[in-house]
Amino acid sequence: MTVWGIASADSERDVQTFADQYGITFPLLIDNKGVHNQYAQETPFPTAAYPQDWVIGADGTVLYMNNGFELDAMLTAIDSQL
Repeated sequence: MTVWGIASADSERDVQTFADQYGITFPLLIDNKGVHNQYAQETPFPTAAYPQDWVIGADGTVLYMNNGFELDAMLTAIDSQL
């Protein structure tokens, strides 16, 4: 399983602070060009809110999606694939 985080509206410092706060050990990629703006309208959430969290299963199905941060729900989806 591969886990990546993509931060596109935060500074590298803020991303590192977030990772340290939550003990995140998977790679957090920095999208300095803000590619999320290109896709903001193509979202399953009616508000087109950002950030969005996605967990994609090994078979390519969406296991979890949310436009709010719910750590326990994300961990449950991730754990289901381990």
